[in-house]
Amino acid sequence: MSEIPKIDEKLSTKFISSIKMILFQSQILGLITFSHTQTKFRFSKLRRVYNILAIFLYLPVTVLCVCKVVALERLKLIFKSTDIIILIMNAVYVTTTWVCAIKNRDKFIDFLEKIIDFDINLQADGVYINYKRNEKRILVQIITRLIVLFSVITTLMSVAVINIRHFLMSVECMAYFLLVINSAICHQSIEMVLMLKARYTILNKQIRSLIEYFKKNNIRTIGKNNKRLNLSKICAMHHHLTKLVKLFNEIFGVVLLLMFCVSFVVIVITLFYLTGALQAPRIRFWGIFNPILSNVTLVMDVIYVCDVCYSTIEEANKSGELIHKIDTEDHDIRDEIEMFSLQIANAQVEFNAAGFFPINYTLVFSIIGGVTTYIIILIQLSATLTE
Repeated sequence: MSEIPKIDEKLSTKFISSIKMILFQSQILGLITFSHTQTKFRFSKLRRVYNILAIFLYLPVTVLCVCKVVALERLKLIFKSTDIIILIMNAVYVTTTWVCAIKNRDKFIDFLEKIIDFDINLQADGVYINYKRNEKRILVQIITRLIVLFSVITTLMSVAVINIRHFLMSVECMAYFLLVINSAICHQSIEMVLMLKARYTILNKQIRSLIEYFKKNNIRTIGKNNKRLNLSKICAMHHHLTKLVKLFNEIFGVVLLLMFCVSFVVIVITLFYLTGALQAPRIRFWGIFNPILSNVTLVMDVIYVCDVCYSTIEEANKSGELIHKIDTEDHDIRDEIEMFSLQIANAQVEFNAAGFFPINYTLVFSIIGGVTTYIIILIQLSATLTE
């Protein structure tokens, strides 16, 4: 890994300082296996060992929880099966996340360093990013998430202590851990996407300044102004961000695929529990309250991830619309506009879950339709087994 030149240490220090909270959170939960100094990122063998030990600790605990569920004689087969499915999927999700953190370490460092390179190019043309604002936003997000998670988990735990047998509390704790690590995974992904969105927005702002520049000056060529990016450089930087989107998919694709799958399964099963509780002769508060509260953070994160990815793609595609608003008769500029337009068309920006499906609002609607369908299937299956 090449070190950042000394002349750029000030900018890299600001960038790393702005994301240090998200890095710290990710390190605690094993989502990244590298460390950092004030000016650069570096490999960490200790964090790799930490993830490996976490995997070997988490899997036996999962097996123990599955055995406890299997040993319950009074629990209906349909409920026993769904509980085991959730435990197994959670184990696959969490362990895969830790394995990917080890496997994709170099790619993640490369992703962050390329963002720094992008910012260096921006700064060379007199365009600066407000890192302090980014740092405050990340801090607010972390605090908000911690408050929500603490409220949800403490409420669920306090009710569970009254309604659930003590030897099953370990099974409940596995569910609470899933909520914590899922929130951290989604937050990490969201912040990386927002970094790209902010930089696409800056490029679009520069294109708008070029549009106004041509309108006001009525000229056929672009003036050499250090405070204005010329079109060819904007084109190159846009392509740089497009490659970062592809790199993001390589790093987070598998993890996000499992995140959506696990969220879908948990939402379906918990809502199935809710319908069962509502159909019971005697309605219990725990049976209604637990499924609803368990889904709050999962649903919010699914929608938030899809929203951020969708808005970033919209911002990236907006560049193609804006460049055609540049009014000029200069053939060189027109050629650059044509090349820029072809570049955007050929290298389409898309966030996807390991290539299986794009991450946007279409996915949200698909999940809603799927949840409805599978709840109906589970209700019919439960009725058949009861008979």
